[in-house]
Amino acid sequence: MNDTAEFRYFVLQQIDPTTGSPVVEARVHIPDLEKIRTVLECDNDTPLSGSWKLDAGDLQRLGAICNPPCEPDPRFNRIVPWHAIREVPYLIHTNFELPLMLDGRKPLAVFYDAYPAQWLSETLGRFDPFVRSGRLAHRLIDTPFTEAERARFPGFQGWRRAFFSLPGEEWRIDAFLLLSKVSAQTGWSEALERMEGLLLGYEDWQNDWWIERKGQLRKAL
Repeated sequence: MNDTAEFRYFVLQQIDPTTGSPVVEARVHIPDLEKIRTVLECDNDTPLSGSWKLDAGDLQRLGAICNPPCEPDPRFNRIVPWHAIREVPYLIHTNFELPLMLDGRKPLAVFYDAYPAQWLSETLGRFDPFVRSGRLAHRLIDTPFTEAERARFPGFQGWRRAFFSLPGEEWRIDAFLLLSKVSAQTGWSEALERMEGLLLGYEDWQNDWWIERKGQLRKAL
């Protein structure tokens, strides 16, 4: 997120500690970025992106610099920048994977990164109780680095892919792995993107909307 005049909206959130997902949100306008940097205790070299934990004092100070000033709900405990992805007319699953799966609205979730990575460990840890109880199925695949990757990522052991599915939907994991293999051989395509969306639980009309506008959206991401 660039610190320019067009990026002065933020979202206050209450995060559910069980799922790590927002349960309440409110958008606020904070025109003076220097003031929000002071509240968040970050210097000018730190981009106002990612997420920031808030305490009661932070909330009070943020409310005072909002336009118009407000008294934020004391339940809010995190702030994130407003993002163009929020303009999509349906819920993007990112950061909502676990509650959507527990509600039966998402059949498959996939996480991928070099490991060990703190965010990945924390995310997978929130899924663990539901895997143990049988509410979710789980598969973990670790791939060693190549020599070139090992030099590029010191301190990491390799690539980790974690898959979670609803019971009875485990076939989607195999299908996703096959999709990844085809993509590696042929390159990405609209057909593969549509298949990926369907495997992850997006509806046809949502995939239609995304594919039609993906170029424009990706420029904003």
